[in-house]
Amino acid sequence: MTPLLLASVAAHGATTEAVFSWWSGLQLVGALIFVLAIFLVLVWVLKRFQPGVTGSSSAILRVVATLPLGTRERLLLVDLQGQQLLLGVSPAGISLLHVLEQPLTPPQRNLPTDFSGWLRQAMERRRKGTWHETPVCEPTAAARRGDSSAPPSAD
Repeated sequence: MTPLLLASVAAHGATTEAVFSWWSGLQLVGALIFVLAIFLVLVWVLKRFQPGVTGSSSAILRVVATLPLGTRERLLLVDLQGQQLLLGVSPAGISLLHVLEQPLTPPQRNLPTDFSGWLRQAMERRRKGTWHETPVCEPTAAARRGDSSAPPSAD
């Protein structure tokens, strides 16, 4: 505060109070946490009860396979109550490309769908000793030239 302002405050007998106290700071943080908690609960409720997103096989409409063609274009194979439709999706819209007479079944792969499953499968393969079934690295340039595999000396 400037000396002139201090003199006028002292002359009027007023005291200066703290503009920001610890209690008001705690109230602010508490309100922020409360608003964020409500937001997260609403997001969870909307995701949980959104129709058709459950991923169950009893859903009326489900995506069987997808093939990205570009950054914004893709092909979708959609199952609609046993009838499969091939759809083209682009920024311009969605187009029906073909209706399949015989439903296709995607090949079953033993790949895990999430990272934790992939990690568990990789750790089991490592424990069994089948981690490197195929060579993963190419021969080095020195081996291709016919040089010895010993590292160069520091002479």
